[in-house]
Amino acid sequence: MGNRSGCGFCWLSLTVVVALAGFAGYRLFMGAHTHVGTDGRAEIALTAADRDIVLAEMRAILGAVQGMTTALTQDDLKLVAQQARSVGLSAMGQVPPSLMQALPLEFKTLGREMHTEFDQIALDAEQMGDREHALQQLGAMLGKCVACHATYRLTASKDGD
Repeated sequence: MGNRSGCGFCWLSLTVVVALAGFAGYRLFMGAHTHVGTDGRAEIALTAADRDIVLAEMRAILGAVQGMTTALTQDDLKLVAQQARSVGLSAMGQVPPSLMQALPLEFKTLGREMHTEFDQIALDAEQMGDREHALQQLGAMLGKCVACHATYRLTASKDGD
């Protein structure tokens, strides 16, 4: 009988640990909620360090798009593939937990889709060698960039929130 009460405590402890882990996982993957800013875009509040990470990634993407555009003017599909792959899924690297928590799910989903699409552009450029197809893919990708920038705005978080 003494063993049963110990078992009950174990189950209670396990339930609490699982619930806390579930909550932490939810916070990590679902991300923060946004607020509508004065310009109508959803504001994503980030620490200075997290904001720097996101902006550095955006600059890398813009640089790759410029490289792809130049390569397309030269009909160099090999270089298009290299530039696209440089910002594909492998470029995502390790994202700090603080940033994962601060970004809303929709933003993270859009970002992952975008990196995946760059990998697809690279693969298609290598396998198909079709300049027009690559241009269409790049145009569609830029449409997503414009939509994201029209939807979201990065702001400074207040006192580490």
